[in-house]
Amino acid sequence: MATVGRALSSMGEKVLLTDTTSHGLLPFYFGASELRHGTVRTFSPPSGSTDAPIYLVSYDVDHKTTDDEAQELLAEEIISNGRGAHRILLDLTVGSSWIVRRMSRMSPTILVPVAPDMNSVISLQTVEKFFGGVNDGDGRPLQPFYVLNQFDTSLPLHLDVREVMRRQLGDRLLPFVIRRAQSVSEALAEGMTVVDYAPDAPVAEDYLNLATWLRTVAAPATAGFRNVRWSER
Repeated sequence: MATVGRALSSMGEKVLLTDTTSHGLLPFYFGASELRHGTVRTFSPPSGSTDAPIYLVSYDVDHKTTDDEAQELLAEEIISNGRGAHRILLDLTVGSSWIVRRMSRMSPTILVPVAPDMNSVISLQTVEKFFGGVNDGDGRPLQPFYVLNQFDTSLPLHLDVREVMRRQLGDRLLPFVIRRAQSVSEALAEGMTVVDYAPDAPVAEDYLNLATWLRTVAAPATAGFRNVRWSER
């Protein structure tokens, strides 16, 4: 998600990245040295760049919570934090599915990254069943899109898995993949996304393709609150 957000930034979008996972890696893709929960942070591109800044907030979400009021307050806070941004990206785990239900009224675009293996094929039915019970703001079932991650065209298994998923999902399986590349993890070790670390690498192009696709299915919102200065809070 960090790299998709960075790709959208290169296209001029002000993006709020919201991390609800336990490991909280997102800030470290942008040079952060520490994790701060519940604080909206601003990460600016190098001086002279025309890319948009990235806003980021991390939450330590207890996926076992059953407190309706606490869940609703978090959903409202996420929306409030996104004021003035063109887009909110949420990084979710399987255990935080309640957030999907809370945010479904905003008719979100759901993208599920899947590994090119049989575990993912077997899990498809469970994922589809879950989203079949969640409706968007217009009362229609949310239908997620899927993208194959760490794909290797030289491996017959990966090709076979893609074909099986294509038959099951149709055009909800994206027509391009995120290729397997060591440079993605190398970039994190340098406090960067691969878009900055290896901009000419094929996998960087994959992420830019993904950002372009996202802009076609969900246009960036018109940023409100004009003439308001952003700051790290």
